[in-house]
Amino acid sequence: MSLIHLEHEIPFEEAVAEVPKDEFLEVDGQSVYVKDIGTGPAIVMLHGFASSSYSFRELFGPLSESFRILAIDLNGFGLTQRPQKATAYRIESQADLIVEILKKKGIAEVVMLGHSYGSAVSAVLAARHPVLVSKVVLVSPPSEFAGKPPWYVRNALGIRVAFFLIRALLSNPEKFRELSSKAVHVEGVLTPEVSEIYRRSMLIEGLKSACFGYAKAFGGNGAASIRYDAISQPTLVIVGEQDGVVSPESCTAVSYSIPGSQLTVIPECGHCPPEERPAEVLEAVGGFLQGG
Repeated sequence: MSLIHLEHEIPFEEAVAEVPKDEFLEVDGQSVYVKDIGTGPAIVMLHGFASSSYSFRELFGPLSESFRILAIDLNGFGLTQRPQKATAYRIESQADLIVEILKKKGIAEVVMLGHSYGSAVSAVLAARHPVLVSKVVLVSPPSEFAGKPPWYVRNALGIRVAFFLIRALLSNPEKFRELSSKAVHVEGVLTPEVSEIYRRSMLIEGLKSACFGYAKAFGGNGAASIRYDAISQPTLVIVGEQDGVVSPESCTAVSYSIPGSQLTVIPECGHCPPEERPAEVLEAVGGFLQGG
């Protein structure tokens, strides 16, 4: 029986060595990745769980022709430096981080565009800062994070076991891609090259802090305070018809809970519309933003 090989975490400075310095913003001593391109009204893009701002890459070019895009890597993912404090991984803390970034950028009004977990962060931010957020786009929004959490995030031993399994998964490129592929419906989207970008961005120094932080956040129902019905801004909900991660029915229920929201269902699409069907997402978002 062979031992499981655990790949070493990539030192943060090594992971970001080739990335332009102006794509990072220091917030309270933390280096946060913020891709800031284009001019015009600002759109903040927040990615999903186990993902990064890279997931919006197909939207950057077209949208940056008319808007200022700020695609941010949330705590625990992408090229943002991992905080050590567990409280940084609560949804409210993620929303607070976005507010601080906007203050530093001198931006007083934004459209929030969130995918999956990023939708939850966007919803919390929109509800808490109605003056700051003018419109909201929720892509594949999870209906809730409430309820009894799994056993492995309710005790120290379970969290350690979960962390070991995550390390093992991230140390196996083939298994990582196999599992990640379950989130997409369109063939050929998650190429080995794309999968490797996501895998390596998760294996960056601070993985343990992130895993334990999220375990505490979800284990303590730290995300249970999401209330989509508290969103007062005009809202568009985008759903992949073949989403196997968050059911289309659940996403539709989220839309119905938001007063006056619009719903767009994209056929032949899974959980990742910005990557699987970027043209359809751009059409839906463009129409929504050009509306009243």
